[in-house]
Amino acid sequence: MSPKNQLLYTMLAIIAMIFAGTLGYHLIEGWPWFDGLYMTVITLATIGYGETHPLTLGGRLFTLILIVVGVALFGLLVSNLTRTVIESGVRAALGRRKLFKDISQLKNHYIVCGAGRVGMRIIDELERKGVDFIVIESDESVAERLLKKGILVLNGDATDESVLEGANIRLARSLITAASSDADNVYIVLSARGLNPNLHIVARAIDLPAERQLLRAGANKVVSPVLIGSHRMAQAALSPAVADFIELTTMTESLDLNFDQIWITAGAPLDGVKIKDSGIRSQYEVIIVAVTPEGGKMIFSPGGDHILRAGDLLIAIGTQEGLTQLAGLARYK
Repeated sequence: MSPKNQLLYTMLAIIAMIFAGTLGYHLIEGWPWFDGLYMTVITLATIGYGETHPLTLGGRLFTLILIVVGVALFGLLVSNLTRTVIESGVRAALGRRKLFKDISQLKNHYIVCGAGRVGMRIIDELERKGVDFIVIESDESVAERLLKKGILVLNGDATDESVLEGANIRLARSLITAASSDADNVYIVLSARGLNPNLHIVARAIDLPAERQLLRAGANKVVSPVLIGSHRMAQAALSPAVADFIELTTMTESLDLNFDQIWITAGAPLDGVKIKDSGIRSQYEVIIVAVTPEGGKMIFSPGGDHILRAGDLLIAIGTQEGLTQLAGLARYK
């Protein structure tokens, strides 16, 4: 039985004993209910105020039983309370040690700064993708809720370089800052870029003028929820079928259709192969939407005669299984 359940059952036993004592004095001595309750409480608590009314022999025997049982129950209560406090402290200490161990092992991971409304949607998407990530959140209650869900969290201010260092930013793959103010986002981007020049940084812009400041601070990509939201609303009105398709492929799990980006490495099975000869469409049910050659411009809807080369970045759409198989073809084995 868990310590919490033992503590609960002990407290219920004490309450039952108080009720039984009150009833016993009422039946044996004929006392009023309140006098019986008062005598029961001072007896169980071993205060020693004396008898409320003179006791008969039966009443004294009943009081002796109350004292023995009461001492045992209160001793058990103190024991369970002590055990619960100690075990909760041990679990908390072990949990912190495990947390720090997990963070220290992070590599090529994502860092999410801020777990507000936007940040929580980002966290849900990263969880759905199954990638390694850590959240930096200043609100202790929010951080505690995320920890209980099994999410790695650092409770601190992401504008503090020491907190970013604690999230293993020098080994991170990407940082997403979704703080509640543009000023915080700019400062986070500046700090992150200084700590890791190769880090891919995506920043949230609350006001449109902040986009330029975030790009100057070192963000690779700036996303404005206001701009995207207004565009989506206009598209939903003007081209509802297109809007439904985009929502199905990017925002729901009802359709196993995903976008992904895949790099081709030197010596991979796809290196030097024409798209029409690769079997990407026929065997894996994946469509190459665009190709960005290394150091070149993006080519939209490349033809079947387009030759794939090492260093190409493929933008593909297909099932998760098909994209996984395509990623295997793009890597040197």
